[in-house]
Amino acid sequence: MFTKSINNYYISFVRYIILTIALLLSFNVYSQEVELPALRLSDNFSKSYRVFNTTISDKSLFQQYYNDTNLTLDYVIRYHFYTSINLNSDQNQLISMDGTIFNLSSKNAKNLTDEIISLVSKMYVGRKESMEFKKLNKKID
Repeated sequence: MFTKSINNYYISFVRYIILTIALLLSFNVYSQEVELPALRLSDNFSKSYRVFNTTISDKSLFQQYYNDTNLTLDYVIRYHFYTSINLNSDQNQLISMDGTIFNLSSKNAKNLTDEIISLVSKMYVGRKESMEFKKLNKKID
């Protein structure tokens, strides 16, 4: 009788542990990092990076390669153009280092990246970033 009671307790305990682990793993699978921080910071403005807010919630969409390079979209945005990425936002917009907000019309990760590069290359500080990026990646026009 005593052994049966311990055995039932042990089975209940193991079930509880398995349920807890499964629950924790499910939270980890479904939770996505909301912000991908800028990989470089600029000292030209009080805000040292730009912010890209996007309605895209899946960060893996930014893991595709940019044009014919070996650089991912998120790396291009975050490293070469000093920009953090906020996923799962209400709208697609770029906030410059001086706080100017640009609404973006593109919907997919590739086109949004192109639109950001185009906008940043027209900015005073961004022009230099764009020229350096093009020098590093001669395949990009």
